[in-house]
Parts: sequence; C-alpha cells; structure tokens
Amino acid sequence: MMLAFRGCFFKHKIKKQTRYEANALLASQTPFTINEIEALYNLFKKLSSTIIDDDLIHKEEFLLALFRSRNTNNLFAERTFHLFDIKHNGVIEFGEFVRSLSIFHPRAPVADKISFAFRLYDLRETGYIERDELKEMVLAILSESDLTLSEDTIESMVDKTLAEADLNGDGKIDEQEWEELVAKHPSLIKNMTIPYLRDLTVTFPSFVAVSEDEVEALFELFRKLSSSLVDDGLISKEEFQLGLFGNSWKQTLLANRLFQLFDSKRDGAIDFQEFVRALSVFHPKAAQTEKAAFSFQLYDIWETGFIQRKEVKELFLALLDESDLILTDETVEAIVDKTFNEADSKGDGKIDEEEWEHFTTQYPSLLQSVTLPNLL
Repeated sequence: MMLAFRGCFFKHKIKKQTRYEANALLASQTPFTINEIEALYNLFKKLSSTIIDDDLIHKEEFLLALFRSRNTNNLFAERTFHLFDIKHNGVIEFGEFVRSLSIFHPRAPVADKISFAFRLYDLRETGYIERDELKEMVLAILSESDLTLSEDTIESMVDKTLAEADLNGDGKIDEQEWEELVAKHPSLIKNMTIPYLRDLTVTFPSFVAVSEDEVEALFELFRKLSSSLVDDGLISKEEFQLGLFGNSWKQTLLANRLFQLFDSKRDGAIDFQEFVRALSVFHPKAAQTEKAAFSFQLYDIWETGFIQRKEVKELFLALLDESDLILTDETVEAIVDKTFNEADSKGDGKIDEEEWEHFTTQYPSLLQSVTLPNLL
C-alpha cells in the first residue's frame, strides 16, 4: 500500500544527534526521559491554549490550571509562576515548564527541591528569608489550604520557625540555614515532589513508547525532510511529497491524505511533534486499534466519520496508481463492491469506524502497510 512511504523514510542511514531542546537536550538536563518530555508537551499544549493558543503559558492560564480561576490573587501562585518564568518575560515557554517541573520529579535531587523552596520564600530575592517574607508566605499557604488560624497563633508559628532556622541570630535565614532547617523538618519540602511525574507516559499517554535512540533518529530524519526545500524546521507539503515520491510536484490523493493526517494542526506544515505522533502509529508495537483508526481516517476522505463507496474506490485507484498496477474497470468495480459490501455489515450504505475495525480484524493484511518494521 505504501511502498514509497516506507522507502522514503528509511532509504538513508540515520545518525543520532542530540540537538533539540524539546527532547534530547531537556532529557539530558532533567530527570525526565524523552518519552516523558513528549507526554509533558501534551500537558503543556493543553495549558498553553486554555485562553490563548500561542504555545506559551500566560499567568492567567497558570492560575486557571492551579486554582480553576484566572483571577486568583495569591502570593503563593504569583511566586510559583515567577519561578517557572525563568526569563521573567511574563510567560512560560516549554523549556521553562519542563525545567521547573523537573524539580518536582521524585528523582530530582533533594538539594534542588530545597533551593526552589528557599527561592519561593525569598520574596524580594535578596538571598535571605526575612521575618515578614516568612509570614507572608505562611499566610498565603494557609489561605490556599482554607485553614484559619488566629493572629497570635500565626505570629507564634513564624517566631518559632525563624528562631529555630536563624542559627547565627542575624534576624534572617540564609540558604545554608534553610537547608539545615529542612534536614530537621523534611516535611517542609513534601510538596516539592509530585509522585505521578514518575509515570508521565501513563498519566499523559500520547504515543507508543519509542526509545530515546529512536526519537533522536527520527529527529535526524525530520531535519533532512524539513530542510530539503526550505530549512525552517517544518515539513511542507512539497517536502513531504519529495520524501514520498522523489519530486515535489506530483499531486496524488494518497499523498494529500497522508499529509493531512500528519498535519494534525491543519496549518499547512508538519512540525516535529506532529511527525513523531503520526509516525508512531506505524511502529510495530503500536496498538492495532490505532492502526485501524488511522487507516479509517485515510479512507474517510470527506471526513464525515463514515467511509462511502466512492471514497473506497477513489483511494483504491490512488493505491493502484502508486503501485503501477493496471486493472480493468470491471475488475476495479468488482473489488470495490466486494470490499464495501462485506465491510458494511449494517447495510446502510456506509462504513463506520466500528465496522471498519471489525473488517480489519477479519483481514489484517489491510493494516500491513500501517507498520514500518524499521521503526523497531
């Protein structure tokens, strides 16, 4: 079905190269694996598009995720956003999101967690935590926890903490003193660990768990394809066709449908995330249901949620054209009729996704071309 598709993606020897922040570089700088970073990207995309879809998390979107309200006025939220916004430009980029969130990973060094907590309390960023900063943060945390304490209790709590932490008696807590306080009271950084970050690919499933080496190899392939005509980090339709057929001008239904399915954002270009997600369906370890769903979308040319007879015929003719096979009109009609009638088990003149999935279980060879063995 897609011999040209197979050949295009694996006719070159692929070299590994760690050059891209979204996966290999971030993985080398954090406890996350490349697969976990890909899963985090899904979460980031969701957060960064809640108000404005611009691949940046604005403060309002950050507050919406934390507190279900963009108008929450909370010092704790403000400080957390400030620390995530490493560049201090008012928004959180994907790299900042991953690096900041990595501190909350169960495998992150305790020293990093202690340092982050210290900076959280160091409101004026003087390198010290003073009494009024300590009190402000205690009040913010109490407010967030819906706890109500008397003023005397709060003052007593702040005084006790400062007296215990301020070992040199200068009225403020430096980072070393803070570290010693945390060593005595580890519960102070309990909230600096988010357990589910250990199982991100389960919590945020996104694509088949390809290895880090495979993703790096795919990036090298992506770089070759995306720079074949214009080196802009995106695969255009012409570059996609050039990869499939060796030319950028041949317009075919198969090429157009494949490009549309890879271009999930429908913005006329394929970025690296789209490339990996779409290609993951062709992985030998990908679920058969995913392969069936992809092939259903391929045949559902008009995207109505059903495959009609005319669509089966059009794509069958396109596949014949790619295979350089010539059949008589009568033979084509007979094959299309047999295929359609057998798949349309409900007899309503169209094939829904459930019918297609059942049909592919009867004839698994239909999904043979939705597996690229070289991806293993």
